[in-house]
Amino acid sequence: MRFLVVLLFVLFSSGCAITKQPAEPLAMPLKPALTTQTYQLKYQTEHASPKVKSVQLPAHKVLQNQTVKIITDKASVTDTLLSQISQALNDKQLKVTSKNNSDYTLTIQKLDLTFKENTQYSIATPEKPFVLFENIAKQYPTQQCASIFAEVNMRLTHKASGDVVWFATSSIDSASFHREPLIYSLSEEQRITNELEVVAFIHQQNTEEARLARVGKEVKIPEYQMLSKLSSLSKLSGPCSRTEVSALTPMMQFYLSSILIDKIKVQ
Repeated sequence: MRFLVVLLFVLFSSGCAITKQPAEPLAMPLKPALTTQTYQLKYQTEHASPKVKSVQLPAHKVLQNQTVKIITDKASVTDTLLSQISQALNDKQLKVTSKNNSDYTLTIQKLDLTFKENTQYSIATPEKPFVLFENIAKQYPTQQCASIFAEVNMRLTHKASGDVVWFATSSIDSASFHREPLIYSLSEEQRITNELEVVAFIHQQNTEEARLARVGKEVKIPEYQMLSKLSSLSKLSGPCSRTEVSALTPMMQFYLSSILIDKIKVQ
C-alpha cells in the first residue's frame, strides 16, 4: 500500500513538471502624453473715413441760446437717438424745445441703413508666425462678413422766414465704423490613431493559447501612432454676422448725427 502511494506521488510530480507554463500576460503600454496647442488668427480689412458734406448759408446767424425744435416726421428716430441729438445740440449752446415758436427747426431728413456687399477680411501675418501659420493661412486666407451702409441727412431751417440755413449729410459703412479686427482661435490636437489595434493585440496575446504559443519568444507590442488634427475656426471677437453687424446701427446713427451737428457754426 505504501509503495502504491509513493508511486502515485512520483507520477503526479512528473506530470506537473512536464506541463508547459504559459508566458506572463502582456500589460497595456503607457499612452504617450497628448498635447493641444491653441492659436489665434487676426483678420483685417481696409477702413474709410466717414463721408461728410456740410453747407451753412450766411442769410441767418445761428446764435447761442437760440431755440431749436427737432422734426422727425421724415425718418424713424428712436427715443434714444432723439435724446442723443438733443444733447449734442445743447453741447453747441442751443436750446432744444418742443414748442412751435422756436428760432429754428432741425429736420432729420434721412436715416438710411442698407445691407451692402459683404466685406472681405484678410488674414494678418503676426510678428512672430507660429510653425503652422503658413499652412493655416492657405486654408483660411479670408473671412466674409456682413456690412451695413448708414447715411444721415439733416437740415436746419429758420422758422420765421422758412429759409434753410444749413444742410448736411454723412455716411459710413459698418466695417469702417467699428474698425475692429476679427479674432479667431484654432486648436491643434494630438490623437492616437491606432489605440483599438493596440488593445486588440494585447487582448489576443493574453489568451491562454497565445500565452502558451509565445513561451520563450519575444513579442513586439505595436507602438502608438499619433496624428495632429486641426480644429475648425472659432470666432472670439469682432462683429461679422448680420445679427452682430445690425447691433451696431444705433451707435452708427448717433456717430453720424454727432458729426453733423458739430458742423453747425454757432456764434
